[in-house]
Amino acid sequence: MHHPSLLDILGHIPLFVWGILAFILVMGLRQTRTTAMTARRLMILPLAWFCFGAWGVDSAFGLVSAAGLAWVLGLAGGVAAVRALKWPGNARFDDATQRFVVPGSWVPLGLMLGIFTLKFASGMSLALHPEIARHLSFAVGSSAVFGLFSGAFLGRSINILGARPRALAAVAA
Repeated sequence: MHHPSLLDILGHIPLFVWGILAFILVMGLRQTRTTAMTARRLMILPLAWFCFGAWGVDSAFGLVSAAGLAWVLGLAGGVAAVRALKWPGNARFDDATQRFVVPGSWVPLGLMLGIFTLKFASGMSLALHPEIARHLSFAVGSSAVFGLFSGAFLGRSINILGARPRALAAVAA
């Protein structure tokens, strides 16, 4: 039985995957600088990761499954953990510019790379060993971690919006 080499594997990775990685690196590096943003802009990243996570779980295992439930529970756990940690703690609302000032951090880049790595590793695992999609522990475990990462971004945005309670109510409406 032939086991593919690393070069064989890398040669079969679609180019768009490297484009996604480049985009993640650019977006993550931008997050390392203090940034002023609107409430709408604050919600773009968590909504993008929410959709990416839901798509990933649905395409691999189906959302209406134990994996889908694990993803939802992971999402709630990520929100709860970040809310409890109050990350990022020094965000504030600037009345003069009507924007949220968010301190720079390497954490978003780490989270984004974590999501990318997990999606890449699970995709490669499923491509090389399609039968693991039927393993409940693989489906539930990877889905829960996807949810946890996505929930962390949502919790972060909720915490930042909390710097101006009216903004949180407006986004919820």
